[in-house]
Amino acid sequence: MNAPIDTQHHTPMIRQYLAIKQEHQDAILFFRLGDFYEMFFEDAKQASKELDLTLTGRGKDDRRIPMCGVPYHSAEGYIAKLIDKGYKVAICEQVEDANDGKDITKREVVKIVTPSTHLSATHLESHDNMYLASIYANDTLDHYGFSFVDCSTGEFKCCFFNTKQEVFDALLRISPKECLIPRGFNSDFDLPFLLTHYDPLSEDHAVKKFLTFFNIQELSSFDLANQILAIPAAWSLIEYLSHTQRNTLDQLTTCSVYRWESAMVIDSQTIRNLELLTPLFHDKTQGSLFWVINKTKTSLGARQLKQWLLHPLTSITDITNRYDAIAYLKEDLLTREEIREQLHLVYDCERLLARIVSHIHNPRDIVALIQSIKACIEISNIIHDSSSKLLQDSYHFFKQLTEPSHPLRVMIQTLEKALIDPAPNSISNGNIIKPGYNDELDALIQSFKDIKTWIGGLEAKEQERTGIKTLRVGFNKVFGYYFQVSKGQTDHVPSDYIRKQTLTNAERYITPELKEKETILLHGEEKQIQMEQTIYHDLVTCIKNQTERIQACAKHIATLDCLQSLATIAQQQNYNRPTLCDDSMSLSLKQSRHPVLEKQNPHDVIANTITFDKQTNFLLITGPNMAGKSTLMKQVALTTILAQMGSFVPAEAAIIGIVDRCFTRIGASDNLAHGQSTFMVEMVETATILHNATHKSLIILDEIGRGTSTYDGMSIAAAVIHYLHNHIKARTLFATHYHELTTITKECPYVSNASMAINEENGSLIFTYELVAGPADKSYGIHVAEMAGLPKPLIEHAQTLLNRYENIIPATNQLSLF
Repeated sequence: MNAPIDTQHHTPMIRQYLAIKQEHQDAILFFRLGDFYEMFFEDAKQASKELDLTLTGRGKDDRRIPMCGVPYHSAEGYIAKLIDKGYKVAICEQVEDANDGKDITKREVVKIVTPSTHLSATHLESHDNMYLASIYANDTLDHYGFSFVDCSTGEFKCCFFNTKQEVFDALLRISPKECLIPRGFNSDFDLPFLLTHYDPLSEDHAVKKFLTFFNIQELSSFDLANQILAIPAAWSLIEYLSHTQRNTLDQLTTCSVYRWESAMVIDSQTIRNLELLTPLFHDKTQGSLFWVINKTKTSLGARQLKQWLLHPLTSITDITNRYDAIAYLKEDLLTREEIREQLHLVYDCERLLARIVSHIHNPRDIVALIQSIKACIEISNIIHDSSSKLLQDSYHFFKQLTEPSHPLRVMIQTLEKALIDPAPNSISNGNIIKPGYNDELDALIQSFKDIKTWIGGLEAKEQERTGIKTLRVGFNKVFGYYFQVSKGQTDHVPSDYIRKQTLTNAERYITPELKEKETILLHGEEKQIQMEQTIYHDLVTCIKNQTERIQACAKHIATLDCLQSLATIAQQQNYNRPTLCDDSMSLSLKQSRHPVLEKQNPHDVIANTITFDKQTNFLLITGPNMAGKSTLMKQVALTTILAQMGSFVPAEAAIIGIVDRCFTRIGASDNLAHGQSTFMVEMVETATILHNATHKSLIILDEIGRGTSTYDGMSIAAAVIHYLHNHIKARTLFATHYHELTTITKECPYVSNASMAINEENGSLIFTYELVAGPADKSYGIHVAEMAGLPKPLIEHAQTLLNRYENIIPATNQLSLF
């Protein structure tokens, strides 16, 4: 909304609203008025529509101001709905008591809630990261700085890329809730998240501010000396979070390099095609690879497992370390179950910590943090026997926590001594500090304890003194304590009673003594609340001082949870340990199974053996639709990704040469918004693969060339095979319906024909889903059409036409492609 400030027609309050709104044009402004957050003008229209609120108004005719509101105590749910719909919400509070201001009550925006900064309690147990990403473009070098942060966990990373495509793939891989882009930057991509423009600082200026924020002297302190190009992007995130959160961002303790080059590169198309996180045909996780392997017990572990899946390792040493831990936990069922039971007691301490240091928490969050760290301490007694490096690292970390002098143990002891458990969900009413923790507080509470006792016995005493048996002692925030007497008994009230309020059926009175005691009590209770809040904030500072240790504890928990999850699925689904090597030609899967199909239909999965070696690095797979070609190829890619993320695999045995990048070109899709047909999309994706694949890559290509005419398609497919065979030499699975391509093995010795076996009985097809050597003998297209239910006359006509075409172009004289 760009409404001008109208000093002539608007009230002072509306003028105040407009002035504040002017500074937050891109957000819906929640304007605090008493017990409600009100919205006005276009914000009210938008919010009433999105939240299904009644749109009201103030004023008449053309001066009527649209408005709607929500109660402040239930605002969180409404804010969450707006955030989920992609809006930002600016929270404007009264920052002084309504009675203190000489004129209109002072109000300020205290926080801007966005999709990446919504630290509500409802997000505490989420399996998804809340990443905020940023891009910086260096026009001189034609390179791009990149950074992302999760303010709910403190994770903060940055790096630089050489191309926009790499930036786009990284964005789709981490899937941020928001992205900051330089003003005027043309992304060239459709990015499915909220975009916010910013004005970047120069690299030198950004570095100075970055160093100051983290209180370090050199970028080398964070191993970022070679990442200067990424610092303007990283600083833009800090600046954006400072602007929206209005706090010190104590959860950001470091920034590390996003080492995407040390992981298998999986582009966004491959993530989608292989259904790593989400099935192709619905938005749920059930049916994805993540759904299969996620046996984590904590949100910490689930988030890390997702990152392991999206960033498979390329270091054999690092992968082997994960294998060793999984092997131990797979075999030792008792240890694994004890770990799982202990992890079940761990809350999301990363996000609890972020909420605590951001001052949007309550005492129950602190109690949950205490319980989580105490559960971590017990884990050291469970994993002490393991020789696995990763488990030993966690053991030594958690073992330190058992020492009484360890800072986290001292912190827990302080918090447990101070906080009442069970704790209230607010600090505003006091009664959160245990007796005996603070002598001054104890003395204060004792000083008016006698007054509470006196008031507690006052009703019976006054009933006896006045003879009014229906007399009651009551309290409300407006009048304080009072005596209430029904109208029929008012003639009996003593002379020292002072009438305070008249009701329909009763009168309310006070006495000088009652008012004196009330004043002492209420002032004492107010001072008690203030003292308790001061003590509570000291406890929060105590937690802040241990931020890095708590974050380290969370990382160990996340790693341990991932390892037990992968061990659990390995034991339950009979996964086996792969063998890794550096040979870029090797990939051998013995009796391999599709992990998702096996989970969905455990009795119907057919195992297959797939082998690449020095004689074959290219499988040309033929066979009809529905025979299982695409499933088999995806199975190979999924198994390879599982192996390199550190998981055991669904196969009797596996030997895998490390893969640097995994590419897939599967299925057909139009991109009409950019004027691209199915065939154009297919060619663009194929070009991307041919330009970026190396001899260490794994390539999955399904039906290249089918989006154009038969001869054009066959020619392109044949040329792609030649190029891959002669120039890239990567392990490739290539499915096709062009049977003419099977003769390409004469020109390309490392290409081997394979097919999905079909049994034909009495004119009907039986799919075996077994991979066999050699090409399919025919396409069976008409048989598949008949199985799909096409009319019988149509099928008979198609068969007649097929016979005629086969006679016109005998198989021995078909188009020569080679």
